[in-house]
Amino acid sequence: MSLVVSVAGWGLVHIMATDQKASAKETIQYNSNRALEFLSDEIRLARKIESDAVASLAEAPDFTLPAGAKPIIVFQVPDVPQRIIYYIRPVEEGDIWQGPNVIERWGPPLNIEGQYNEDDISQPDTWESNVLIDSVDDEPITSNCPPDWQASHADGTKGFNACVDSQEKLVSFNLATTVDNPTWHEAINYEVKITAFARSRITQGFTEDESSFTVIDKKLILEKPANIKFEVLGGEITCGAGGVDIPVETNLYIDETQHTWDTNSSLTLPNQPAGTTFDVESIAGDGSTCSGHDLSASSANPNSPQLEVLVNGDPVPDVTPFANQNTIEFFLQEYIKDGKINIADNQVIYLFELGSRDKGSSAFDLQDNVVLATVDNVN
Repeated sequence: MSLVVSVAGWGLVHIMATDQKASAKETIQYNSNRALEFLSDEIRLARKIESDAVASLAEAPDFTLPAGAKPIIVFQVPDVPQRIIYYIRPVEEGDIWQGPNVIERWGPPLNIEGQYNEDDISQPDTWESNVLIDSVDDEPITSNCPPDWQASHADGTKGFNACVDSQEKLVSFNLATTVDNPTWHEAINYEVKITAFARSRITQGFTEDESSFTVIDKKLILEKPANIKFEVLGGEITCGAGGVDIPVETNLYIDETQHTWDTNSSLTLPNQPAGTTFDVESIAGDGSTCSGHDLSASSANPNSPQLEVLVNGDPVPDVTPFANQNTIEFFLQEYIKDGKINIADNQVIYLFELGSRDKGSSAFDLQDNVVLATVDNVN
């Protein structure tokens, strides 16, 4: 009777283990395919896929790579101020996730419709990492990149790796997952490979991927019909240390023709045609104060040292304000992150120096007038 019961019990355990293994195999295949489908869908929103995942982390200053983690796929999405990052990290002791590794995503959260919320996009300091898939294998996958393609991470081969083409539009990536159980004779391993591409005209519905404008020799030129807004953010210039304020006038020129602008409020110009040019001019003094001080600077003069035209990611000029006046950072406190200009890709900042033409002068501080321009596609 003991023998019969033992044989029957062993058979039942074997049947249960086989059923459990089959279920686990189906689950790991399903999870792997869904994870890569999710990743591929988001990559399609990208403008470009970074060929060097490690170096591109500098474009995501609010992201901190966890200990032992390796960035594998990093890409730029229009209207998103920092890079979106997919990385692999080892599972820590006490973690709820199945090891040996997990893949995590860092970027703006998505809503139930699979799109980014505009409010979340503008606050990368609130973005969090979330696990995309666990049970990622610890065995290296050989990354054989095609000619003219580059491995995004030279050492990132454990369970997850990627190759990016020379145009940074295509990415081919491998995923290997594994699951084991003491009752099985061997672990279940699953590997899948997929290629995704950045579809530059697909966006989240805020603006088109292609830039609406370009800045050439400090002149802003529309490349397609757009709505444009100019606003004065502030500035400070006095007649000597602690002296009276020198009045500053800000002028706007559209196709070299001056446009009326009450700078006490922002100026919005809708439906400006492609090819339209814009120049911003600042004039300090009207001859009635500070011994007739009268100095101007304009973006129409590309060689003028008195004007810096900055876009997202540009370093903030390293200058000391005159006579303990407010710094550039003071006037741009909402637009600076880690010493760099932190604005949307459709914005431009103008920094004017109206106290001196000499860069070596203590009066040369590039904060006498600060102007922000925002360009939005008409469509």
